[in-house]
Amino acid sequence: MQPYPYALQLYSVRDYCEANPESGLRRVKAAGYDYVELAGLYGLEATALKDLLDTVELTPVSMHVGIEEIVGDTSSVARQAKEMGVDYVVVPWLGGEACPDKKHWLLAAESMNVVGAALRGEGIHLCYHNHAHEFERLDDVAIFDLIFSNTDPESLKIELDTCWSTVGGEDTVALMQRYAGRIPLVHIKDCKPLADSGDAPVQFTELGRGIMDFTRVLPAARAAGATWFIVEQDESDGDTLESAEINAAFMKAQNDLAALR
Repeated sequence: MQPYPYALQLYSVRDYCEANPESGLRRVKAAGYDYVELAGLYGLEATALKDLLDTVELTPVSMHVGIEEIVGDTSSVARQAKEMGVDYVVVPWLGGEACPDKKHWLLAAESMNVVGAALRGEGIHLCYHNHAHEFERLDDVAIFDLIFSNTDPESLKIELDTCWSTVGGEDTVALMQRYAGRIPLVHIKDCKPLADSGDAPVQFTELGRGIMDFTRVLPAARAAGATWFIVEQDESDGDTLESAEINAAFMKAQNDLAALR
C-alpha cells in the first residue's frame, strides 16, 4: 500500500469530463490515476457511470453531492453511493447564501449531523469539505470549529482541504493534529503566494509549485488518520489534464520518497 494513496477530484478536469465522460476518464487514467473522487454524474445514472469507470479501470473512492440533495433526498444519495461503491459522501460547499450568521451555521451543522447518522446506518460516512471562509470567526469561534464541535464525530467527518485551510490563516498541521481520527479524506492542492491585498483571488498551481509545505502536510495527514489524499486543482493556467498529470507525478514521487524512509 502506498504511504499516500491518491485520487483525482474530477472537478479538476471538468472541462474534459463534461464534454465527453468516456474520453475524459480514459485520459485521467492515462495521466496517472487509478482512483477518483466524483463531482457529479455527467447526466448519467450512477450504475452507468460506474460501468464506465470500471471499463476505463478507475475506482471511485468518494463523491461530492450538494447539501440540498443530501438533506432532501437522503435515500437516493445512499443508493447512488452504494451503486458507485463509495464509502464517503461529501458536502462540498456551504457559504453565506445559506449560512449568513451563526444561527444558520448551527442549523446546517444539525442537519448534517442528522443526515450523517442516517447515512452511517447505511454504511456510508458523511464528510464536510472546507474552503477558506470556515476559518472566519463568529463570536470568537471559527466556523470550522462551530461545525465540528456541534456534531457527532461518527456522523460528520472531515474532508480537509489543506490548501484552503492554509489560505484561511490556519496552521494546517496543527489543525490536523487537533482533529486527528476524524479526517479520513484530505484534499491536496497548491496555490501561488497570496497577494498583499486580501481581496485578490487565489491562484492555483500544480503541486510543489506554490505555498504548501508538503513535507509537513502529507506526513501530518497520514498521522491524523487520512486514508485518501485527493488531488484537486480548481483552475489551471494551461491544459487541465496536463496539470493533473504533473500532480500525479508529484504524488508518485512523494510516495517513492516516503517508502525509502
